Amino acid sequence: MVDALGVRNATIEQSTNFVQRIGDIVELVAGFVSSYLKERNKHKTTIPQIITFGDTLVISWEMKSDLLPDYLPDVGIFLSYLIALGLDGNLAFRGAISVGDFIQHGATVLGPVVSDVAAWYDSAEMIGIIATPYCGQFLSDINETRNLTSMEFVKYNVPLKGDVSKNLWVVPWPKMLLEAQFFGAVKGKTPFQIYYKLIEQLSIPKGTENKYINTETFVRQIVRQKFEK
Repeated sequence: MVDALGVRNATIEQSTNFVQRIGDIVELVAGFVSSYLKERNKHKTTIPQIITFGDTLVISWEMKSDLLPDYLPDVGIFLSYLIALGLDGNLAFRGAISVGDFIQHGATVLGPVVSDVAAWYDSAEMIGIIATPYCGQFLSDINETRNLTSMEFVKYNVPLKGDVSKNLWVVPWPKMLLEAQFFGAVKGKTPFQIYYKLIEQLSIPKGTENKYINTETFVRQIVRQKFEK
């Protein structure tokens, strides 16, 4: 579950632009996921479903539980791409990911996993997507079997609402800043130049500045980490 920061109180004109941009982003993410899975011969399973309501995206992916260790790490890459596309389209996404049981009928999604992710999706005081503590157990288990790469999920001391922080698994979306093909307009720049070019397009109302300060700290830490081979 992911929401776009600063959209909830948008004007009609801004809301119209948001609907167009979010539609384009959903289409691009769907294409990226399809190509990614096909290249890795994983395309014979179901694919993630994306629905929108208001300023929120709900992404669901139904699969058998024994497939989770093979596919959950891929979700980190998909969500990194989503966040990068959002910034490229003047949208700052924040949210959470979880695993568990759910039912889906059209645009309606219900179940324990929805309750878990809904409790956490707006908790982070920065741009990005965190794994709920429940989901984090699965990621830690996978990490014990085979190390998660720094393009999938990483541990980070996430600043949360209430002036607290917790060491959680997070989506390492700043790594996408190293993939210049995603940002043709700023190709050839350093990752930090790309980040500032993207972030300067966003407004920062008084009272929200800590989210962006925290995001800059996160970007610097993640980008400076070396890729794992």
